[in-house]
Amino acid sequence: MTVALPGRVVVVGCGHMGLAIAQGLLRSDAPPAVVAVERDPARRDVLRDVPGLTVTDVFAPTAADLVVLAVPPQDFEAFAVEHASAFDRAQPTMSVMAGITAAGVGQALGTVEVVRVIPNTPSEVFGGMSVWYALPTASAVLEPAEALLLTIGKALRVHREEQVDDATAICGGGPAFVSYIVDAFCRFGEARGFSAHESRFMAAQVFSGSAALIADSAKPPMQLCREVMTAGGTTERGIAVFEAAELTATVSRALEASAGRSRELAGALAGAPAREQG
Repeated sequence: MTVALPGRVVVVGCGHMGLAIAQGLLRSDAPPAVVAVERDPARRDVLRDVPGLTVTDVFAPTAADLVVLAVPPQDFEAFAVEHASAFDRAQPTMSVMAGITAAGVGQALGTVEVVRVIPNTPSEVFGGMSVWYALPTASAVLEPAEALLLTIGKALRVHREEQVDDATAICGGGPAFVSYIVDAFCRFGEARGFSAHESRFMAAQVFSGSAALIADSAKPPMQLCREVMTAGGTTERGIAVFEAAELTATVSRALEASAGRSRELAGALAGAPAREQG
């Protein structure tokens, strides 16, 4: 069953992630009204060039709006102090702030309708991978939140919130980690005489094609890797360098560090102000 988006989505904080969500929504088949609430005057000037986006510095949601909180996590406490009175118990609220728990958001704003999401920047081109968790008390926000996420890519709901921290590493930071590696491919190509455009063209297609193959195949990724390798061949020689450098362990440490930082932020930001949910 297709679930309709809410009539209006209010995105609070329109940096890279907030804008990616807004643009994904605006490019959907049946876009809702999208309002960007942004305090930075220079950023508002940039946002006014986005077709279809309403830009303001005033946060004034209605009860039917889906509120998407995309402010920097360290700014949430000040936002909650100033705007908690604008929320009621049933305000549908989606947080994309790393490190702040769904319960922390709900307690600070006085709403039980909270989902916590880790989206990523490919949402802007409908290639997002969002992992989300809902408060046990949430009901009305569930379908609109999932409908929103499906307009900007794919979504996976988890029922243990600690998994969101791990998804922060895999999905939230993933585009940066992949881009870092793609950059190495591009640099190699340019060093071997390909133009910057040619190097980027090849690298991007190799990664997107490989991702599609992994997604569509029932084979484990490592099996697909071995199928490319032949004994004494070129790929085997390259993989041997990865193995010698312990690349798998290095990537695992990077993901563990990223997930750990998400948990650190949760601990540091656990003191967000709370008000009674009567």
